[in-house]
Amino acid sequence: MRGRCSVFLLGASLAFGFVPFQSAPPPVPDGRAMEPQVGALLAELADEVAARSASPGAWLAYGESLQAHGLLSEAAACYREASKQFPPGAPGGLAARYLLAHAIRGSAPGEAAAVLETVLVEHSGYLPAWVLLGEVREELGDLPAAAAALERALEIDPDSGLALFRLGALRLAGGEPRDAIPFFERALSAEPGAGAVLSALAQAWNAAGDRDRAREVLRRGDGEAGAGLPGIEDPIHFRMTERNISSPRLLERARGAREAGRLSEAENRYRDLAGLRPRDAEVLAEFGAVAAQRGRSEEAELLYRDAVAIDPDQALARFGLGVIRAREGDLSGAEFHFRVSLAASPDEPRSHAALGDVLLRQRRFDQALDALRHAARLDSDDGGVRLLQAVALAELGRFELAWKAVHEARRLGTEAPEAFLAALREQHPEPGF
Repeated sequence: MRGRCSVFLLGASLAFGFVPFQSAPPPVPDGRAMEPQVGALLAELADEVAARSASPGAWLAYGESLQAHGLLSEAAACYREASKQFPPGAPGGLAARYLLAHAIRGSAPGEAAAVLETVLVEHSGYLPAWVLLGEVREELGDLPAAAAALERALEIDPDSGLALFRLGALRLAGGEPRDAIPFFERALSAEPGAGAVLSALAQAWNAAGDRDRAREVLRRGDGEAGAGLPGIEDPIHFRMTERNISSPRLLERARGAREAGRLSEAENRYRDLAGLRPRDAEVLAEFGAVAAQRGRSEEAELLYRDAVAIDPDQALARFGLGVIRAREGDLSGAEFHFRVSLAASPDEPRSHAALGDVLLRQRRFDQALDALRHAARLDSDDGGVRLLQAVALAELGRFELAWKAVHEARRLGTEAPEAFLAALREQHPEPGF
């Protein structure tokens, strides 16, 4: 009986012009210009959506991956479908509509603002949505509405550096520099390294007629103001960006892991990258550096050699080969690689220092001292370089300057071996500086 009713209802809906709810077909971008792994991922997700068209989570995941790879119109179509299917108040609905606003912000800012206002009725505590609404309203020229959204963000988090910065920028743009200054100062207290805030604060003091204060602000950033917005914790947007598996994004993650000392993670990412970009000398050289850091010199040398075969002037690979040759005692070979590295990257202090060390071991003291002075100028905090300078100066009989270099090394936290100090004292008493 139940089956007959279903058939009857379907027939009735068709007879009276009603069409049952159906999802739109998933967008399928042209994958011919994509990297293979990106095209494969998007094709897999499109198939998943086609098979589970009534699953809002599948639509959301596909949209996130599309947006992460720069396919904004396709992502927006997925977010719209997901938004229809998520029940009111569902976290997935927040994510779908918030990311929809990001995706259409450039092409349809008015719609983006309307989407954000709708989602904030149900999810009023999501601070990044208020900040984004403020930014979009400012772009639309509705400055009072922009300020209201940003003030709502500050009610949620009074220390939000980005909301404070945006509010200060609104005051400054509105010709109220002295009203803007407290917002910029609070933003800097929340995030002292935000160069964009330093730059804006200097502009505000200039506009307020106090150029001395403006110069003082710029000195706080060591002359580097002008880049760097305050950050904001935005897990929805972060999750979307993490779906990016393009090789530039993988390289960014690999470098971040390496800089943070997460060498196992870095190695895995570089290994994936080397498979995707086997003719990329930079990737191979950085992969070699990670292998060297993990103590696998033979693998590192092979990677460095592959990099140099592709690009003979690859600075990092040449430096790495120089380090390996120096450890083996092949000082002339090491010197050759360090000089090629410096020709390609003359402002790299490590290469100058390594060349100076090799020249010192060859007893070419004047040349060693010249290389070490270059290294010290480029990196004034390297105590090891000062110590090598002390050795070169002592060998040249310039004992007063050798002691000065020893004291500079100590100041930087590097102690000289006692045997060297004893030998230096025999030649010249330690002076007080």
